Amino acid sequence: MPPPSFRFTHFDFDPAKYDSLLSAMNALDDDMLKGISGLWTVRAVRTSENRMTVMSVYDNKEALDAATETHRSVFADFAQYMTGEPVVRSGEVVGEADGQTPPDGMRYLRFTRALFDPSKFDAIKSYMDSRLQQLFKDVAGFSRLRVLRLEEDRILAAAGYTSKDAAEAARETAQVVLAGLAEYMTEPPLVREGDVVWRYMR
Repeated sequence: MPPPSFRFTHFDFDPAKYDSLLSAMNALDDDMLKGISGLWTVRAVRTSENRMTVMSVYDNKEALDAATETHRSVFADFAQYMTGEPVVRSGEVVGEADGQTPPDGMRYLRFTRALFDPSKFDAIKSYMDSRLQQLFKDVAGFSRLRVLRLEEDRILAAAGYTSKDAAEAARETAQVVLAGLAEYMTEPPLVREGDVVWRYMR
């Protein structure tokens, strides 16, 4: 069975238009979203005063690719609130861990982007397979961690928690993981995080 695929859409917006942007998200047609074959969930995360990351999850890459035009159409409607072109990246799951909190309890997300030496990917994958679940499984308030390979030399980890406080309490565990991967990275990781401000679940 192929792994699920994730699409991340990062964009800057005018903070003065945030309420209107959120209203536009809330006004999205539920039937339209339900009609996107293979779409599991979508979460919009406000990672700073003027920046948003929208994470959508699909059954597989084929479903993600088939929904690309619909994705473009939706974000074209949001263009009036943006201050630049969105950056869109997608990838498949290469590492994961599950906690005790179910996905519908995820209210805060931390995104960690890492650039690495592609020749070391097998070692990175081996480390994640052996350590992620062990390290995160008993972390209070932790729900899910999914690591996506977005490009040959780029991964993005999306970790979901019940709240900002839970994410802060888990920071030491996250640092252990990053320390274990540090020798494979080609530059320091970039971390963005924030509250889930809108979501759709199939």
